[in-house]
Amino acid sequence: MQRRAGFLLFPLLAALLLPVPGVSADDGLPDRRAVKVAAKQPADASLRDTMLDLMQQLESLQRDVRDLRNTVELQGHELEQLKSRQGTLYDDLDRRLRDAERRGTPAAAVPAPGAVATVVPTPGGTPATRTTTPQQQQDYDAAFGLMKQGLYEKAIKAFRDFVARYPDSGLADNAQYWIAEGNYVLRNYKLALEEFTKVLKDPQGMKAPDALLKVGYVQYELGAYDKARKALTDVQERYPGTTVARLAATRLEKMKKEGR
Repeated sequence: MQRRAGFLLFPLLAALLLPVPGVSADDGLPDRRAVKVAAKQPADASLRDTMLDLMQQLESLQRDVRDLRNTVELQGHELEQLKSRQGTLYDDLDRRLRDAERRGTPAAAVPAPGAVATVVPTPGGTPATRTTTPQQQQDYDAAFGLMKQGLYEKAIKAFRDFVARYPDSGLADNAQYWIAEGNYVLRNYKLALEEFTKVLKDPQGMKAPDALLKVGYVQYELGAYDKARKALTDVQERYPGTTVARLAATRLEKMKKEGR
């Protein structure tokens, strides 16, 4: 916009630099006789029209700038609203994951003081109890806060650090899920697929349904439609009547309409 305005000012500058009637080229002083004649004659019509045209163009540019500023402010407001809604969705999903794990906590499990016990299913069928200490909860919440703010790269790093530091924490599986989710949002689909697959290493885990659904989504984005269809169909068959099953059905219907 500034470049366009600069181009429009060049004709004005050129017009100002043109020889002015009645001005001597030698000493730059006006010729008295020419001044008297110019005083009796109207200004050059062509120059006047050019000046008026430039003024109209300048006013139009100013209106365009105002409109663009208003548009940017509106889009900024809408973006903030989207971030807020996304943060709320993340909160709901994270709370659901944690609640599902805590509902499986056996009464006989006695966690350490200040810690929260979590039951993690094992291949042998014997539940393994994990605990979440206040420090682990604080570190997890800090990483999750970055995720809700849309700082995905920082959030991914923070969750990776969490998994490395607390591999046996009751929140380690959740952290792994959010590593995958962050890469999905950033469109790092191949990496997201690897990270969601790590979550699925425990097919009976509390996060397996959401991870399997996202595997279907990722395969769709990668153009692997057969694999996407299989993953989404598996979601419907393994978790009928659930939210993830309904989301899988919606995506499968979309693929059908697209001829995928």
